[in-house]
Amino acid sequence: MIGTKKLGTIRKEIQQALASAGEDPIQRLERQIAVAKRKGDGTEVMEGLKRFLQSPSKRSRAKSRVGATR
Repeated sequence: MIGTKKLGTIRKEIQQALASAGEDPIQRLERQIAVAKRKGDGTEVMEGLKRFLQSPSKRSRAKSRVGATR
């Protein structure tokens, strides 16, 4: 369960945690995925995390105008 945290907040926290070594979190994940594949380990979680970090933030929905018709 995510709770009341917004996905944008979670995305920032994950990026900060992965970038603690001062490098790009996406590149770090790509290296970890490559190493795991060479070892024959599973990479599903790391690949999912990479996709989550690469996905664009959801934009706010436009507010409906007063008197707008469908």
